[in-house]
Amino acid sequence: MKNLSLVLNGILAIAVAVLYYFQFAAPKPEVRKNTVDAAAVDSVSSKLKIAYVNTDSLWDAYKLINDIQTDLEAERAKAERKVEQRTALLEKQLEQMAIELQNKMADFESKGRTMNETLRNMKMEELQSLQANAQTFSLEADQEVTELRQSLQNDLLEKELKGTKKVQDNIKAFLKEYNQDYDFTYVLAYSSEAGGILLGNPALDITKDVVAGLNETYDAEQAAKAEAEGTKK
Repeated sequence: MKNLSLVLNGILAIAVAVLYYFQFAAPKPEVRKNTVDAAAVDSVSSKLKIAYVNTDSLWDAYKLINDIQTDLEAERAKAERKVEQRTALLEKQLEQMAIELQNKMADFESKGRTMNETLRNMKMEELQSLQANAQTFSLEADQEVTELRQSLQNDLLEKELKGTKKVQDNIKAFLKEYNQDYDFTYVLAYSSEAGGILLGNPALDITKDVVAGLNETYDAEQAAKAEAEGTKK
């Protein structure tokens, strides 16, 4: 038992020596130095001016957004009708092929026994060919409808993305001009549903100004467009 105690004490002594070496002898990691200029931060913070736009209200009140959504709904309904019409036409063609195959099969069943072997084989090959053609047509029709639906969905998505970009570009352009009078450091986006701003002081809310300015510009563009179209006529 004494020998075991001596061995344990020896092991503990070695462990303490190793820990002591790594604690005091190992090189210490370099301390990262901050690169931010505190004086510059204080200078900017003292002049910080912040406003926000309620994007929920903006999305409801901006006429361009409403028009884009209306156009997209019309395009979506048009695309659905196009798919439905093409599907109905293909189904009708497939139905006609099925009726033709059914009639020929019925005719073969009633007359097949009286046919000679050569004619009977020809009729059987014809039926097999009609059946194969109907199956191929069905598969190709499904593929065509799928591709048509996907193509129309891609077109709608592209139009939606273009509309969203136009809205964003218009907002940025207006705020850039609007901010010449106020010199805000930041104009933030506020949403009751999602977003980083959980609470906003109403005094900092410039949503009404932004909506009014955007709609004024949009009305002027629409009036100019209508006048140009009237001149062409």
